[in-house]
Amino acid sequence: MKERKLNIAMVCDPIGSNKSGVVVSTLRFAKLLRERGHNVIFIGAKSKEHRKHSEHDGSKAYRFRSLPVPKSGGWNLAFPTIEELKKIFREEKIDVVHIILPMTGSIVAIKAARALGIKIVAHSHSQPENLFMDMPKAIQPTLNNLWNSYLRWTYGKAETLIYPSEMARGLLDKLGKKNQKSHVVSNGINTEEFRPINVGDFHDRFNIPENTVKLLFVGRLFPEKSVDTIIKAMPHIIEKHPDTHAMIVGGGHLREKLEKLASDLDVSDFVTFLGLVSEEDKIMAYNASDIFILPSLAELEGMAVLEAMACGKPIIISDSEMSASRFFVDDNGFLFETKNHLDLAEKAIHLIGNTELRQKMGRASLEKSKNYDIQRSADKLEEIYYNVLGI
Repeated sequence: MKERKLNIAMVCDPIGSNKSGVVVSTLRFAKLLRERGHNVIFIGAKSKEHRKHSEHDGSKAYRFRSLPVPKSGGWNLAFPTIEELKKIFREEKIDVVHIILPMTGSIVAIKAARALGIKIVAHSHSQPENLFMDMPKAIQPTLNNLWNSYLRWTYGKAETLIYPSEMARGLLDKLGKKNQKSHVVSNGINTEEFRPINVGDFHDRFNIPENTVKLLFVGRLFPEKSVDTIIKAMPHIIEKHPDTHAMIVGGGHLREKLEKLASDLDVSDFVTFLGLVSEEDKIMAYNASDIFILPSLAELEGMAVLEAMACGKPIIISDSEMSASRFFVDDNGFLFETKNHLDLAEKAIHLIGNTELRQKMGRASLEKSKNYDIQRSADKLEEIYYNVLGI
């Protein structure tokens, strides 16, 4: 019976409207499931770019009235009705509703699925630290507790829970029902796409000085990513190694503030903000870099770290207790004290000055990345669906 092909509804409000890790991961899994013969549809929000139901990346995308989320980098909250989703689920003969993000669309999808007796799988891609770091510190504990109560309700409606790392399961599994099944499924990495390659004219197109040691950050320019730590480290790094350049890939509401910080520290000539780039140029950026840095305070896994490793790069990662990315560090890089730009600078200076060590750690990253091949993750996801359905 496991040859049976499934109809899967993935509920992710901002699908296709931004390039956050959760959206990218959803699109990648949907593509692999389609290649295995399954039918995948998306339930998402209308946006400026997507005003109607459409096809997105090879799957039908049903989009609904929405409201934008401030300072979110293009996230919209979808507001379908229960009847609208019940109609879609019936017409598409949905077997499994897969909740990707516990946003407004998911509340309605859960109610519609329960009314029709459709099995629900909930995926954990959210922690309070991703949402409320911009809020006044005095109210953050209250907001965190409210969010966890909401997650408890959402997760409690699912047959099974999925976490991208063991750390995430340890943090969030208590929010599910007692004795509820849970699984760890890495977001994975497509090692056929993310691999060492020639960068072509990348430096010219983005005006990156070629004969430098290049540091790279990839991710949202949001508070929890702590990108300011890299900027603050740059004066100390270039004092020792003036032939160093930092590349910042990604968008977000902090860009202007970070650019001003670089200017105030007189390192603007040593830092390039590339903004949002295509998937192809992101792969080029990894390959054009010499060291990948993630100063993030909160990560349930860290897709960008996996991507950098698959491109054969040494990594320097913040040793934050709320970040699962620190567990990627072994003989392929260094950990540095969270938000300590001097410690980051020290680790970077050590690697910049030792080409042989960079190459050795890069080879270790490449080898380690093979353990996270996305096909293995797709195997696990497929098996979870079949188990939930009792097939």
